[in-house]
Amino acid sequence: MSMVFVGIVILATVLVLWFLVEKSRRKTHPVTGGIQQDISLPYDEEFELYANAFSHCSRKTRLVMAEAGLSYRYHQIDLIETGQYETISAHYLEINPSGLVPTLVHNGHPIYESDDILSYVADHAAADAPSLAPEDATERAEMERWIESAVISSDDPMANMETRAGSCIPGLTMPAFMTAIRYIPLRKILVGFLFHPDKKRPAFFTAARLFGLRTMLGQKPLQAMLHKSRDHMRTHLGTLAKQLKRSGGPWILGAQYTLADVTWSCILLRVDETGWLDHFLEDEALAPVKDYYEALQSRPSWKAAITDKTHPIVEQAERDLKEAIARDAKVSGALYG
Repeated sequence: MSMVFVGIVILATVLVLWFLVEKSRRKTHPVTGGIQQDISLPYDEEFELYANAFSHCSRKTRLVMAEAGLSYRYHQIDLIETGQYETISAHYLEINPSGLVPTLVHNGHPIYESDDILSYVADHAAADAPSLAPEDATERAEMERWIESAVISSDDPMANMETRAGSCIPGLTMPAFMTAIRYIPLRKILVGFLFHPDKKRPAFFTAARLFGLRTMLGQKPLQAMLHKSRDHMRTHLGTLAKQLKRSGGPWILGAQYTLADVTWSCILLRVDETGWLDHFLEDEALAPVKDYYEALQSRPSWKAAITDKTHPIVEQAERDLKEAIARDAKVSGALYG
C-alpha cells in the first residue's frame, strides 16, 4: 500500500470524523416561545440581545428595547446574507437551539420568538417609558390584530399572504438576498449543505451567487412568487392607509404609539430597502403610509435600533439593487411588470 493511498485514507477519515462531530454539535430543534426559566445562560448584563442587522425580527426587538428605555449588551449574530451561517454554529445553538434570531436573555434566562420578546419587553419597560400597549381591551385587541398581520412564521414564512403582510416580506426580499450574496465567499455558502436544516436555503443562495440577480429574476417561478408577494403587499398597504385615516394618526391606533407600530416599522423598512416602497407610493391613495413611515423614522428609537445598527453588506446591497432597478430594464421589468 503506497504512502499516498495511506495519506488519502487518513485524510478522509479525519474529514468524516470532523463532519460527524460538527454535525452532532449543530443539531437544531424547535423551541417554545416566551421566557425559559429552566434555562440559565452566562451573562454580563441584565439584558443581552442576540440579533442580526438584516433580520426583520431582530429589528423589531431592537426597536422595542429602545422604546422601552432598556439598555442591553448587543451580540451581532450573522446570517449567511451578512457573512456566515452563525445561527447554526455550536456557540449560538447553546443560546437558541432553533437556530433562529433574535434571542433576548434576561438575567441569564432566554426569551424565544420575536413577538413574545415584544410583549415581555413591554411588560418590563423602564419606569419612565410610555406604555406600548393600550389599557382599553378593545384597542388592545386591535393592536394584537395588527401585530398578527405583520408576523413571519418560522414554520412557513410565506403562508397566508392574503391575511398577513409579514408573509409577503420573504418574497419581496429575494432580490435583496440575491444582491447581497455576491459579497459572500462561495465556500461559506456551501457550508449550509453540510449543516443547515433547510437545504433549500443554501441551494437558493448558491444559485444566486453563481448566476446573479439578472439571471435569477428571469426565472418564471421566482417572478410568480415575487409578483404574488408584491400584489398582496400592495393590498395590505392600502388597508394600513385606511386605518391611519380612520384612527386620525399619527400611529395605527391614533395618538398612542404601540407594539403594532413597532412591528409595522419593520415591514415598511424592508419594503423600502428592497426597492418596493417608491413603487407602491406612486399610488396617491397610499399617501398616509408615506407620512406614517416618515414619522416612524423621526423617532429616537429608529436611530438607536436601525440607523446605528446597520451592516456594510446590507447597505451596499441596497445601493446595488436600487441601481440595478434604475439602470436595467430587465430587472425592473421582472419586478414591476
